[in-house]
Amino acid sequence: MELEIRDVAHSFGSRVALDGVTFDVAPGVLTGLLGSNGAGKTTLLRVLLGVLTPDRGETRLGGRQVGVEDRRGWGYMPQERGLYAAMPSGEQVVHFGRLHGLSRHEATERARVVLEELGLAERWADRTDSLSGGMQQRLQLATALVHDPLVLALDEPFAGLDPAAVAELSESLRQRAREGRIVLFSSHQLDLVQDLCEEIVMVDRGRVVLEGPVVGLRAASGQRQLRLHLDTVDRGWLQAFPGVAVVGDEADELRLALPPGVDPLAVLDAARAAGGVDDFGLELPTLSQLFFQAAGRHADPAAVS
Repeated sequence: MELEIRDVAHSFGSRVALDGVTFDVAPGVLTGLLGSNGAGKTTLLRVLLGVLTPDRGETRLGGRQVGVEDRRGWGYMPQERGLYAAMPSGEQVVHFGRLHGLSRHEATERARVVLEELGLAERWADRTDSLSGGMQQRLQLATALVHDPLVLALDEPFAGLDPAAVAELSESLRQRAREGRIVLFSSHQLDLVQDLCEEIVMVDRGRVVLEGPVVGLRAASGQRQLRLHLDTVDRGWLQAFPGVAVVGDEADELRLALPPGVDPLAVLDAARAAGGVDDFGLELPTLSQLFFQAAGRHADPAAVS
């Protein structure tokens, strides 16, 4: 039972937010809706949830148009937190469970399970506004999971989380996918979610610019990158390889895009001759680099991080 988005368009006055977006989200597959800030991701999720009415297009689930009753059973995590500051954390999750039709007993039992999963079991009685930003983010996720939804739509769920919290949340999403749920989440942090996504839909200026399985897209790009950890700041040896482009040069790490026909071992030998090489590897392009290529832009770290 796939979630199908067909030719969805939406504008805010003269500003086009979505321009004919079409793609499918399969159950059991973690799908990332990726793009820079302002690309249309949040607008699309709000259309899917029925918060916004599209100018044209439709959303189907299992071949039929999605209705109000369908959406009531979905789990949604907004980018802006929608929590009650003075309410105890556990009661907050129970409240959202009741809103989704669970009895108080069912909602309480489910809330305990979900808060345990997200590392918040000991925070049951704590006021929401006493929690750290990362804990509030987990609590927001708990309110989306408490009723065990078939469809889960998350808007920038990793924003502001530390690495440990990212890992925990990622595992929760993987578990839902393993159970056959439909999981769609948005992110502008492309490289952060690179190892989590199985399928991606990249949007730019309201249009889909790239979609498909992550492994296949990275391999099909035809791009190879040589990663070098160097002991020297000297880069003069690169002049011997005019076709090689520098795609990253930070601290002691140098990343080079190798065009077809360039022997990576020859490049490595030249780097070693110029100074020490502590580590190296031949890698595929990152999702950020695929985005810039697909969107026809030059890399702008402020747009996509």
